[in-house]
Amino acid sequence: MNAPSPAVCRLLLGRELRQLRDAAGVTREELGKRTGWTGSKISRIEQGQATLQTAEINELLSLFDLASADVDRVHDLAHQARKRGSFGKVPDWTRQYLGLEYDADALTMWDAELVPGLVQTEEYARAVVSTSVVVATADIEQTVKARLRRQQVINRPNPPQISIILGEAALRREIGGPVVLRDQLTQLRDVAILPHVTLQILPFRSGEHAALGTSFSLLRMQLEDAAFTYAYLEDLTRADCLDGPQHVKVYELVAERLQIAALGQRETLGLLDRAISELPSGEAT
Repeated sequence: MNAPSPAVCRLLLGRELRQLRDAAGVTREELGKRTGWTGSKISRIEQGQATLQTAEINELLSLFDLASADVDRVHDLAHQARKRGSFGKVPDWTRQYLGLEYDADALTMWDAELVPGLVQTEEYARAVVSTSVVVATADIEQTVKARLRRQQVINRPNPPQISIILGEAALRREIGGPVVLRDQLTQLRDVAILPHVTLQILPFRSGEHAALGTSFSLLRMQLEDAAFTYAYLEDLTRADCLDGPQHVKVYELVAERLQIAALGQRETLGLLDRAISELPSGEAT
């Protein structure tokens, strides 16, 4: 992977420090006593959810017997991890996800009634962002631009494999009005036929399912010799990136069941075409 994002550098740094601690035979409790850090802080560091200043890195490395080249490598990784990703105007609690999204090898997204930000048109995104009570009116345009910039992931060389599963309501809810929705669905159809994208619609007639009342994304990536999978959930004021097997396995199972229950590509495109034909074309107002 070339030039990994700061979020991915934090993952690599956390894994490196955890391996050094294990190799030295030091438990988290013992490390806490030696550094004065809480168990929560150590856990966040080793899970790639926190950064470390140079003095903190020096304090940790002093506990381990490392060659100078290894010390330099860890310091460089910590330096890269402290950088902020260039994601534009986005809430701080979404930055880890955006870094992981950019470097992911595979993405699976489920939403019952909203087209995901990764494939939103400008007008659709503006309509969604404009409803937010945590985005100031003066920040709406910058937030929309930041959301559109994410779409570089789709068209970059060696893009991730992307699986999008949407509830039929996403085709019907007139976000921004019928013209904006029509343009959005047209763009969604264009994305759906890309070779690295799979779009499936879960129709109303499918009834109840295991993901009722929630939306989520799964991100998978290969970093050096290790594979990582995260389940990402977001609400109005915070987000969680879950990597514990007890969490990830549940979301993977639910995603598999949604993919089985949802329409295949041919049926999905047919339903999408019908939804588009029922909406008026013309200039959005």
